[in-house]
Amino acid sequence: MKDLITGLRVFLERLKEPFVGRDEEAKVVVLTLLSREHCTFIGEPGCVTGDTIISDAEGRLYYIDDLANSRTPGIYPINFPVYPLARATELHIYDVPSLIEITSDLGYSIKATYNHPVLTDRGWVEVRNLRPGDRILTLAKLPSPKSLVNTPELKDYVEEGLNNVVLVNDVLAELLGFFMVYGSLGSDYVDFTLDRFSSLVLGLEIRRLVREVLGSDVCRDIVFNEKDLVLVRCFSKYLSKLLTILVFNDVQRSRIPRCVLESPKNVSAGFLRALFEVYSELRFDSHGFIQLKNLDLSLIKGIQILLLRHGITSRIISSGEGYFLEISGYENLLKFYDEVGFISTEKMEKLKNIIKLYKELINDDEGRTSGRDYIFDLVRDVRVISNYVRVYDFYIPYTHMFFTNGILSHNTAKSALVRRAAELLNARFFKYLLTKFTEPAEIFGPLDIKALHDGKYVRITRGKLPEADIAFLDEIFKANSAILNALNTLLQERILYDGYNEIRVPLWSLFGASNEVPDDPEIEAFYDRFTLRHFVRPVSEDLWRDLLDKSWRFEIIYSLDSDSYVEGKVLDISQLRELYQMVLNVDLSSVKSKLVKLLAVLESRGIHITDRRKGKVLKVIAAHSLINGRNVATEDDLIAVKYVVARDLEELEKVNTILSEELKTPYRYLRELNEIKANVKEILNYVSSLRNVESRFVEMRFREIYRDLEITKERIISLVIESGNKDVEKLGNEVIGLIDSVIELIRGRIT
Repeated sequence: MKDLITGLRVFLERLKEPFVGRDEEAKVVVLTLLSREHCTFIGEPGCVTGDTIISDAEGRLYYIDDLANSRTPGIYPINFPVYPLARATELHIYDVPSLIEITSDLGYSIKATYNHPVLTDRGWVEVRNLRPGDRILTLAKLPSPKSLVNTPELKDYVEEGLNNVVLVNDVLAELLGFFMVYGSLGSDYVDFTLDRFSSLVLGLEIRRLVREVLGSDVCRDIVFNEKDLVLVRCFSKYLSKLLTILVFNDVQRSRIPRCVLESPKNVSAGFLRALFEVYSELRFDSHGFIQLKNLDLSLIKGIQILLLRHGITSRIISSGEGYFLEISGYENLLKFYDEVGFISTEKMEKLKNIIKLYKELINDDEGRTSGRDYIFDLVRDVRVISNYVRVYDFYIPYTHMFFTNGILSHNTAKSALVRRAAELLNARFFKYLLTKFTEPAEIFGPLDIKALHDGKYVRITRGKLPEADIAFLDEIFKANSAILNALNTLLQERILYDGYNEIRVPLWSLFGASNEVPDDPEIEAFYDRFTLRHFVRPVSEDLWRDLLDKSWRFEIIYSLDSDSYVEGKVLDISQLRELYQMVLNVDLSSVKSKLVKLLAVLESRGIHITDRRKGKVLKVIAAHSLINGRNVATEDDLIAVKYVVARDLEELEKVNTILSEELKTPYRYLRELNEIKANVKEILNYVSSLRNVESRFVEMRFREIYRDLEITKERIISLVIESGNKDVEKLGNEVIGLIDSVIELIRGRIT
């Protein structure tokens, strides 16, 4: 028995190991397995739209829907090294009816589902809770890829005497930039249409670029006097085909070409140089700046991201004339001059003079991001978009975060702990994302056609749900009635009724995930089959450093380039069965009367509990006792009631309040301390934002806060002494330390 309990504790610790801030979720998974029940995780998918630019670990950029490669909604295994340094192992695709778009003061923006978390100065915050003026974290620089991108194989199109281009270099990238501005395609030629003035400089530059790319001068000038235009026509079927493949589709969608996104910064600089040469102005009003305009907004957003490779922070501004991108600040302009630049000598000289004047005349803090990987930017706008759209999310173990259009996002995949539990148990695992179009064959296995010809109704269940020990079904309440009906009996009886057959399944526990609690009466009974329910939240800001440190340790252990590290099992299914028998033998006599009273209080407060769930709650309480190494349940174990009785998030808040009132356990003290901690954090943000504001009102308010915090410290000390609990003492000391940091800030102002 002792060995099994020890193994259980090791299992729980190993389950939590790669995750930060997910201790409670790990506990819920173990409670579910120990009680041999089923569980739902409630929480919307935190996803972004397909035009979102993401970065891999080396700095190669991608539009996320290009990475998805036209896949339909579902969960797909991938092996993608994201930036900041981590590895995405799954790509999740959903269709959703509405979104929220947030835009920062610098112009960084993402369109995301309501609960998609982004990093702010107060932690991970869902986009629906952001307001104008909130501070979000944006990146100030991106790494640059080291290797050049290969061009498509087009040997059959290469004309005699011309080069076969094999790599996208800075010369080809600059030509691509000019093509996006001036270009059009014929079957065996490429045209660049310029006005007569531009042709004096840019026409020569385009011809030079084509000559360097192809190794021959294939261009001719055609003058249209009546339109004052010059057409530079390049006669090459090969060049036409090359540009068609490299940029044509992206031009149609106003996107940065893929080959430019994936190239090193000296290559993308060539592309930027062409666009800035044509569409930018250099001005020196109150301060000097480069202004890029007359481009589509989606293209401007892509340019803003490309500039981060050079450590250049820019701003997108909306005006009556449209959108334009502005680069200002001494450091930003100097980096642009050194690493991107212009083609014309005139513009380079003008930029040089602006930088010189900046250095002499301006005490420049704007654009000063040298040495910083990120900056905090204000939210400028938050708006709802009501339209069905496809969205995407990664599952990223350990860090759970990734770069999205300059903003740090948090993935919300809910399956990671369940998958890891199956691995540690060496259990057969099945996972799937359900939609109303999902066919039973996708979940339960296809029919055996050969057997059907022989008059037998047989399913091929290998690798499907009927053979799994542990299963995870995402978007479980979106399944059609055929699948829901089959799952209903499977959850209750562990039997799959299929045609004329009854298939007994080895399923131990099934975990479901959903964006929301179902409100359809027909699905309500199915929802009730899930004994445990847990509402998932993003990682709190207190744990960022732990999250990053743990991510780095696991990157070293697992290695981005090696699959040599394999998790060993901690327990197996047979031992889980033994633990389940131990759960059934836990002595519950000392808590039954208290539980009856607790259930009555919950009912009186409007929280209805079905008779079925009232019976199941005892098993979960017993499992909680066993996790804590006891074979006799105590009042402390009644805390597990919250995982069973709450139907939705609103009810969970009520249940937590009732438990803190009714149970004489550390839970009451911990709950109050956590509430105090949250309030003190808000006060810290408030004080920090006003500490440089000279105002009599602010000084008076600070004195009031100072007095309130001193009283709060006394309350915390009282709670710690009253509880006599080490966990309460630890949290109490943490909150007192936070209060002291606020008091120190205030003292510097009022003394």
